[in-house]
Amino acid sequence: MPASPKPSATSAPSARARRAPFVPGVRGDLEAAVASPEAFAAVAPSVPRPVSYLLDGRLRAIPRIGARDVALWEWVVSYAIASHPDGLPERVHEPAIPVRGALVAMSGRGRPVQPRELSDSLVRLFGGERQELGIGDAFRASLPEWVPPLLRPGLYGYLDLAVLARLRTKGGALLYRHLVGRLASDRVRYLPDAPPHVVTIPVAELGEILGMPAPIRMGPLRIRYLKPALTDIANHVTAFTVGAEEAKSERGHNVAVAFAVSLRPPEMRTARARLLDKESMSFLQAHPDAPAYQLKASTLIKLGSAIPSRRVTQPKPGSRRRPEAALASELHAWRRLWLAALDEAFTGVALTPGYETATYRGQRLLDAIARDGADRAFWAFVMSEVDAPDLRVRLDTGAGIEPIRILAAAERARILRFREGRAERRRALRHARAQGTLPPATPKTKITVSQPMPAPAPVAPAPAPPPASPEPEAALVALLSTAEARAEAEGLWWYWQPAVDFPRLHGAKTAKRLLDEDLATRFPTLARADEAMGGEYRKNLGWLADKLDMPRRVDEDRVATKIPTYVGDDLVESLVTFLGRSLLVGVMNSRVTDPRGGLVRDREHILARMRKARAEWQERSARRSHAYVPGNARTFEQVQREIYGAPLFVSTAKDSNGINREVVPEKRE
Repeated sequence: MPASPKPSATSAPSARARRAPFVPGVRGDLEAAVASPEAFAAVAPSVPRPVSYLLDGRLRAIPRIGARDVALWEWVVSYAIASHPDGLPERVHEPAIPVRGALVAMSGRGRPVQPRELSDSLVRLFGGERQELGIGDAFRASLPEWVPPLLRPGLYGYLDLAVLARLRTKGGALLYRHLVGRLASDRVRYLPDAPPHVVTIPVAELGEILGMPAPIRMGPLRIRYLKPALTDIANHVTAFTVGAEEAKSERGHNVAVAFAVSLRPPEMRTARARLLDKESMSFLQAHPDAPAYQLKASTLIKLGSAIPSRRVTQPKPGSRRRPEAALASELHAWRRLWLAALDEAFTGVALTPGYETATYRGQRLLDAIARDGADRAFWAFVMSEVDAPDLRVRLDTGAGIEPIRILAAAERARILRFREGRAERRRALRHARAQGTLPPATPKTKITVSQPMPAPAPVAPAPAPPPASPEPEAALVALLSTAEARAEAEGLWWYWQPAVDFPRLHGAKTAKRLLDEDLATRFPTLARADEAMGGEYRKNLGWLADKLDMPRRVDEDRVATKIPTYVGDDLVESLVTFLGRSLLVGVMNSRVTDPRGGLVRDREHILARMRKARAEWQERSARRSHAYVPGNARTFEQVQREIYGAPLFVSTAKDSNGINREVVPEKRE
């Protein structure tokens, strides 16, 4: 059977994994689990099963089915799923399933299952002729046609195959499958201090689930099926605990059984890993300890996923959201509690009465570390504190200064252990090198250059500096810096005010008046400065008057100014501001440096904006015109329609707005 991949706790998912839908995988290595019954119990593989499959009643309807038959059934289904990673076909026939793996999956009660018992189970489950099998042989099995449709992706729960191998009663195995399905369908997840989840099952349905033949009566059901099943689950199921209470009607008849299911803290092997940012990872790795007591960062990450946060609002029961993982500060608190328990075990100074009785306190904690390792012992210690808080209550930092001192002492002890362990490793390394068991350290050598230094590369001559910009004429700057120029600039500023307020109405008119006589008569100093600049200001005024008052045809009104269609309000204001007023700002503030260059730059800026506005307007007009194709040049007819409202050489007539429109010829009957 192919081994199930185990993702790293800190590796980022690939692009394919991010795009592909989530598919639950097997928890544990199935190949390593089938080596022996002991390995199967240690690995404890868990397989995902959809809710529709778990709640289906056709498996429990098989006659004379037993607990080992249920374990074999789930093993065969797991083998078929592993053999078809792309999905089960409509008819599943496995011709060569190893006998040894199936025997291990059924041998969880301390006695190995024999091949003849496997043959009997195959006949009960799948029918057909009895197969004579040996330990090294392989058997064939065909799943019923109703199984593949039920194994489609959806809500799922995990079945522990090691638990199914240990269960002794048929009712215990079938009830375990049903409760896993109900918990998955109700989206029940572990939350500390959460109330038990109640699963109510009518008596008739409960009898069918436990495999009781008709007629179903509560007395025999309770004695022969329900109580043995609950005892079996209590002894072997590690994921949750179950309590049952009978519900009766008003007349005292038993109508249902309410199962109170309490989830236990998850095990370290089943807790999921998650991705953390670099800051959180560096925080978890920044507290080294002696090698025997060093915790892996992946263990702390899994702990954060297993124990939801108490400082973040958790989703309501039945929500699709997963519980919010513990914060880094909460993981740090658990780590400090672990250090306090270690310091308590080393010093022998009891912090709470639980030091004498708790499973993971004192010398018993050190023995667990030596037996299972620091990570497993840490996980078990934390889960015991979650179930029955003892040391956590004593070392609550909000209760006073004494818990803070105890935790600080435990942190100092960790630092001393780490330093002592590092010094011991260095001493052992030096001793091994002195004894000759390890090669000596590589001596540090100083690298010296024996070859002569290469000749310096020829330096390329520096490029000649660019020619300096011509200095502005001093006489022009002096003229514009006089008091008369400042006074005229202020007057011209207010002269432009009506055009600034109403640029479409007064912009061209103001520019024309200045060009005719007002600039020379009312502002003589600025007129002389403009002559010294080559008439750049008059060029701007002429360009402004031309753009804001286009030539008219004979049939057009000559009173109002005619502004191009593509010139918007903001562009009209920019025309007046840049071309009429920009020179005046520097003159009024006595900050004239390059008046001629400023006028040229303003005109180029406005020209660029006008070209852009015209291009955008032409594009919009072309899209609205007749038979426009994007990317193709417009025809002569389209251009004429854009300018005149109708193409030339066709009959036109003015509409109510005075715009020429094409006359649509009347249809002749």
